[in-house]
Amino acid sequence: MKELYIEFLNVENEESVIEKFHDTLVDTNRSYDFFVDWDKVRKHVEEHKIEFNILNSLIGSNRFDNDLRKILLNYPRVLPVIPILLAIRDLNFKVIRDFTDKNLDTVNYDFNTRTLTSEDIDNIIEFFDKTGLKRFFLEMGTKSVQDYVIGVEVGMDTHARKNRSGDAMELLLKPIIEDIATKEKGFERVLFQKNFGYLETNYGIEVNSSIKNRKADFILIKDNKKVINIEVNFYSGTGSKPQEIVDSYIERQNELKNNGFEFIWITDGEGWRGQKNQIHKGFEKIDYLLNLHFVRIGLLEEILCRI
Repeated sequence: MKELYIEFLNVENEESVIEKFHDTLVDTNRSYDFFVDWDKVRKHVEEHKIEFNILNSLIGSNRFDNDLRKILLNYPRVLPVIPILLAIRDLNFKVIRDFTDKNLDTVNYDFNTRTLTSEDIDNIIEFFDKTGLKRFFLEMGTKSVQDYVIGVEVGMDTHARKNRSGDAMELLLKPIIEDIATKEKGFERVLFQKNFGYLETNYGIEVNSSIKNRKADFILIKDNKKVINIEVNFYSGTGSKPQEIVDSYIERQNELKNNGFEFIWITDGEGWRGQKNQIHKGFEKIDYLLNLHFVRIGLLEEILCRI
């Protein structure tokens, strides 16, 4: 491995490889598609466009409660979209009716499509009133519920950035890894976010019980039987300590080698700056360690060709 890195990077020794790794770390793994997943927003809005159009009839209504009652009676299909208007995904939830009540009486709301009783409808009309949805339809001047929901969905999607930040490395590297596997001979499939047990069930590849339920970022199958696990992460300097991170991936490689599998770790982030001792440990104990720069200049492809 050391010789491959030295040769490919055209440097003198392993210390130069570590210096190169350290000096090419990046501050962010955000690409432009990090900010809003527009495909997901469009899909969510399109999924309920008929229901949104039905609710459009409530905008500026002079008989709001009566009109809402008719809609709920005749078109119970609108029920699941009502929580979306308040940026809520859940269809079942409880609300405290009055915080000043010492008994803290709660109301159970169920927005699954169903035939509603008169009491159900009264509760939903009250829900519209007390959550401000009624005021929204009467006073906020929107011309289209669907247009409003696009804004709501964008807001909910940006809130999901916290999760997407953790997934950004996978999303960034997925097309690169898939492109390499397509170009190079011998690669059958790139599996994404699958348990190792999936290999046994679907490909007849024996898997030790110790890793069977472990999930992998990427699994590549080469020449019908060779398994390569690629794990990726971005270390911003928060959360786990560098030593804990390095040790966890060393252990991961050891578990995989016991099963005859190869392992590649791709990591990056400003958290690794000043952590040359841990980077050195990673290069010493892990066969293949790369950052995003090493991937971009073709080292990952070279490794996958030689494994």
